[in-house]
Amino acid sequence: MNRLTLAVLLLLVLAVPAVGSVPPAAWSTTARYEFEYRVALKDETPGKIAIWIPYPAENEAQKVLEAKVESPLKWRLTTEKRFGNRIAYLQGKGPVQGDIVLRFTVERSPFRGIPREAAAADTPLDPERYRSADRLIPLSGRIQDLADEQGKDLKTPAEKARAFYDYVYRTMTYKKEGTGWGRGDAIWACNSRYGNCTDFHSLFIGMARSAGIPARFIIGFPIPADKEEGIVPGYHCWAEYFDASRGWVGLDASEAWKNRLPDEYFGALPNDRIEFTVGRDLVLEPPQRGEALNYFIYPYAESGGKPVTDFTTQFHFRKVEAAAPNS
Repeated sequence: MNRLTLAVLLLLVLAVPAVGSVPPAAWSTTARYEFEYRVALKDETPGKIAIWIPYPAENEAQKVLEAKVESPLKWRLTTEKRFGNRIAYLQGKGPVQGDIVLRFTVERSPFRGIPREAAAADTPLDPERYRSADRLIPLSGRIQDLADEQGKDLKTPAEKARAFYDYVYRTMTYKKEGTGWGRGDAIWACNSRYGNCTDFHSLFIGMARSAGIPARFIIGFPIPADKEEGIVPGYHCWAEYFDASRGWVGLDASEAWKNRLPDEYFGALPNDRIEFTVGRDLVLEPPQRGEALNYFIYPYAESGGKPVTDFTTQFHFRKVEAAAPNS
């Protein structure tokens, strides 16, 4: 084998993501994490300041065992009305400097869905709340055409959802290059055919809703498999679709792509994440004066009714005990 051939083979190996990098236990056991969400404020503006910080969800796969908030501002826990997201709402008078620190102990199990009986009308799980277009997820034009094309001759929502997921997995590439990625713009993702988890799942949600299938956008933070403690550099998101016979079904097309495990990440999710919020185009509680948020995983702040961005964030995790088998 000459040097050129060896170099080409090496490049090919490096370009292919590791297969099955999530340990098997993550699919079958319950994990417990300590998670710290730190916001460093540097606001010099006098007058009233308001800050909204996402708060972890509680559902079939996730429990918040302990929670503590340290802040130079008064705070209270609120819940926004449409999707049921919990929010730490802080307010006071500026200028404000110092850290807001939210500490949680979270128990996370593999996600195997939410039963249809829980999806009651006029609740955050009501499928009717997840049928319409979002600002960056239209349900017409190219997205509608794709849904019609990929769902042709398929009868059930489950068959169509799997076909849409497979299309995203097959045609998208996970990479962060140039501009446009990361906004969850379904048309951009469709045309560019690459992006991060936001783009993968926005395309899936657009196709599903175009076919009349309710679909939800979920966002939180990933927990690295290869470390016991450390910094989490950023968010991770995934999706759910509603099946009338099964309820809410989870999927993660971007992790499937990175791990080359499409079957494993459709219908089930490992315990390597902490869920925070659901939905797009969010109006917080109490409502912000600014425009609806594209998604809500980082803090949002206003001073004098205008958005404030003079803060930094850091996220830290620690695995506090070995995973134990589910009962």
